[in-house]
Amino acid sequence: TYFVSIYLVVNIEEAPGAHTEWVDCIQASDMCNQNPYCSSRYRVMRQCLVGKEKEAMLDNNRECQAAMEVLLVSPLYDCRCKRSMKKELQCVQNYWTIHMGLTEGGDLEDSSPYEPVAPGRHPDASLAPKSFHCPNTERNCNPCLDAAKACNLNSSCKRQRSNYIAICSKEDANKGETCNRKRCHKALRSFLDRVPPEFSHRLLFCPCQTEGCAERRRQTIVPDCSFKDKEKPNCLELRRICRQDPLCRSRLADYIVNCWVPSPSMSTCPNQDNHQACLASYARLIGTDMTPNYVDSSISNWTISPWCTCKGSGNQEEECLNFLSQLIYRFFFFLWERNSKVQIFVS
Repeated sequence: TYFVSIYLVVNIEEAPGAHTEWVDCIQASDMCNQNPYCSSRYRVMRQCLVGKEKEAMLDNNRECQAAMEVLLVSPLYDCRCKRSMKKELQCVQNYWTIHMGLTEGGDLEDSSPYEPVAPGRHPDASLAPKSFHCPNTERNCNPCLDAAKACNLNSSCKRQRSNYIAICSKEDANKGETCNRKRCHKALRSFLDRVPPEFSHRLLFCPCQTEGCAERRRQTIVPDCSFKDKEKPNCLELRRICRQDPLCRSRLADYIVNCWVPSPSMSTCPNQDNHQACLASYARLIGTDMTPNYVDSSISNWTISPWCTCKGSGNQEEECLNFLSQLIYRFFFFLWERNSKVQIFVS
């Protein structure tokens, strides 16, 4: 087991605006399909990316390479998707038709398929909860309980939260499982996509000073269904599974971009100017195969991790530990405990 202690210092500054005019990948696909030459190359590329031999096809098949050359100068190459858009899955599928061909089999990290957001100007920034600490006079203060009460006073939050709790707590009699994990993940994504961050983020990131509060926070996503599994997969295998799913791959890439760390530091926050975008990207990982969560109810040293391990990685152990430690280091929600000691768990 490996532990890294990190001390965070918050210093939010203004930054230049981001590009605001992007072609929607669904619209870009329609534009390509209206052009016979682009349309035919688009169909070829989709065929090149099907099956286990796609890497060999992309490297050695001249028709695949020719199709890629055409598509690199089409509207599809520069297209982007909006977060939580109605046809998000279709949009990111169109995006990866091009970009999977550029990154498949390589060591490069994926680019995000979503529209870049100017640091400090994330659409959720004005709605995110403020840092909160209990007054010393209130011994029974429980910010996570207060967050649940606030959610129940909002019709959308109450309905969506009740829905995912019911689904994630229901046994799947057909499979003999404690729950239907796919349905649970879908309900969690719906909750986080549809409920304003002023309610959802308050539930996820409530600061705790008691173990009872911390346990309520850990239980927010019904971890026995959404987070835990019978066995812990290897983290590189979990990454491979995630990258096979367009939505998981997209949200992981977006998280890595928004929570980018130039180099590990013991005294500064990663991407300080973009902390709200990073928080939102972390929340959007919940409900995917890469779902993260609090591992225990500690209040002095928060311990978090995806449900995976690097044990048994063989000669890939260093790569696995590097991926997991960098992934966890990027979990930027430690902003809620300013200047506090945070423990990061890598196993």
